[in-house]
Amino acid sequence: MNGQENKHVTTFRQTKLKPNETVQLHLEGWIGDVMGKGDKTQRNGQFVLTNERACFYRKGMLGELLETIPLPKITSVETFSRLGYRVLTLHTSHDELAFKTFEQKHLFDQVYSRLEELRHNTVSASEPTKTAEMGESALDQLKKLGELREAGILTEDEFVSKKANLLARL
Repeated sequence: MNGQENKHVTTFRQTKLKPNETVQLHLEGWIGDVMGKGDKTQRNGQFVLTNERACFYRKGMLGELLETIPLPKITSVETFSRLGYRVLTLHTSHDELAFKTFEQKHLFDQVYSRLEELRHNTVSASEPTKTAEMGESALDQLKKLGELREAGILTEDEFVSKKANLLARL
C-alpha cells in the first residue's frame, strides 16, 4: 500500500488496456463490505484510473473481476476520509462504484485530483468538435488541439487521436 505497481496492475496493463489507453494512477483496496454476502462480498484488488475510464480490477486463482466506468459517464464523485480509512465513490446515472482503501492520504488525493481533471478535460477535449459544427475551420480546430496539448490538458495520445478524428472528417 504505497502506490507501487502490484500483480493486479501488471495484469491489467497486459490484458485489459485498450489501444491508446494509458494507466494514470492506481490504489490498492477493496470494494464491497467486510462482512458482506453475495454481490456485497468484500473483494480486494486495485482501483485503476486510465485516461479513458475508472476501473476496479482483481485477478485471483478462482477468477477475475473487472468493473469499469467510462470517464464521461461519471456524473459525480464523493470522497470520505476518517482515521486513514478512505472511500472514493463514483456515481453514474444508474450505477455507483465505492472503492475503499487505507492508502496514504497524498496518494488518495492524487488519484481524486487526476480523476476530476480527466473528467473535465474529456468534456473540454470534445468542445472543438462541437465548434466545428458551428463553422470553425479545421485549421483553427487543429491549433486549439495543439494548444490543449501544450497546456497539458491533452496527452500526446489524446492529441493524436483527436487530430486523426478531425482529419478523417475532412
